[in-house]
Amino acid sequence: MRQLSFLDESFVLMESARTPSHIAPFMIYDPSTAPGGAVSFEDVLDGIRARLPLAACFRQRLVRVPFGLDNSYWIEDAAFDLEYHVREVAVPPPGDWRQFCIQAARIFSRPLDLTRPPWELTVIRGLDDVEGLPPGSFAIVLKVHHSAIDGLTGVQIVTAMHDETPQPQPAPQVEDTWRPEPAPSGWQLAAQAGAHALSSPYHTTRMMARSVQQLRGTRVPRVARPPRTRFNDRVTPHRSFDCARIDLVQIKAIRAGVPGATINDVALAIVGGALQRYLADRDELPDTPMIAAVPISTRMANDAGAGNHVSMMMATLATDVADAGARLEAIHAATAESKEARDGVAAAALLEVADVLPGALLGLAVRGAARVPRLPVVANTLVTNTPGPRHPLYFLGAELVLSTGMCPLVDGMGLAHGISSYVDELNVNVTACREMLPDPASYIECIHKSVDELTDATT
Repeated sequence: MRQLSFLDESFVLMESARTPSHIAPFMIYDPSTAPGGAVSFEDVLDGIRARLPLAACFRQRLVRVPFGLDNSYWIEDAAFDLEYHVREVAVPPPGDWRQFCIQAARIFSRPLDLTRPPWELTVIRGLDDVEGLPPGSFAIVLKVHHSAIDGLTGVQIVTAMHDETPQPQPAPQVEDTWRPEPAPSGWQLAAQAGAHALSSPYHTTRMMARSVQQLRGTRVPRVARPPRTRFNDRVTPHRSFDCARIDLVQIKAIRAGVPGATINDVALAIVGGALQRYLADRDELPDTPMIAAVPISTRMANDAGAGNHVSMMMATLATDVADAGARLEAIHAATAESKEARDGVAAAALLEVADVLPGALLGLAVRGAARVPRLPVVANTLVTNTPGPRHPLYFLGAELVLSTGMCPLVDGMGLAHGISSYVDELNVNVTACREMLPDPASYIECIHKSVDELTDATT
């Protein structure tokens, strides 16, 4: 039995029918490279079953503490049923890209059952009319609750599902030490919550002293207050999704045009240009620069554990800068201003303190925030960047040809950008509240135009 951290528990408490707190990698495959040119549903079940030991979260479920007195726990689910978690659907003919995006968004919109291990894998068939893919291509949507994994762990899980050659390889020889465990009683959990509450003052004092030392000398750059836009209100349960596929060589050429710039700076400049164009076309562009919330991994190099190890940086999108090259320069200057902020030192120290606070305080804070009549704008959008594999991967022999995904949304931030790379491609996936972004294909056009403007300005 393992207790959730402050950050992991916050994802559980933010869960609602409107704001499900899961992430979802999407993968599309060409089955022509698989043995016999096909991958059956039974093949998928067998492949996942063989790889269960590689990720503990697959067979763990949440146990909530009575009355929310403390953070929840993970236990090994004695009633684990693989066939509940693995499903199969098909889009009707012709099976084009728009149909896939709608189906994927519909699957993502449904909250996970938190009385079971919080993940689902859905095979989507019928993608016979997607440009660049052969008939018979299929997709996999893997939904995993954010309390169980962060973006980096998600990449590790996806990588573990795949082989590096078309010939299916035996599952890695990992000893399966999994054993089911009985759920603790409510009295046991309440007693542990009481012990935690009694020890918190002592531990909090020690953590605070250590964190003050970490924070001393850390300079966090000032970021302008984000303006309110159409994306910064309460979200509905409905989602829209689309993805822009960009040549990684083009992205690197843009980066080279501004000395010291990073791929992350270029990604922020692309998003800033796309938002500038999309909102200007609708006479909604604010006068002040929009701000992105950018997750930063604080996971140590030797830490392969589950859960979330992230802090957050606020970065300007320079949407008030008309020239694309100047926008990238402004973003690079802002993100480079403080190495401590970029590395998440300050936020990581504060999260360490939060981990020893009683879970009931977190519950009160989240529930109180949900009742605020008009939410403050913390950031205009989320932009997360997770590098992926640089070589082709195969699932049961089928070649992975597109790797993208969707991000969770929260009230006050109804638009998220997930930046990921695979082989020689950079993918900008867009998750949004459907009422805020009813035309995701139009926004994807804005992303491509933003890339072209950056190319013209820097190369």
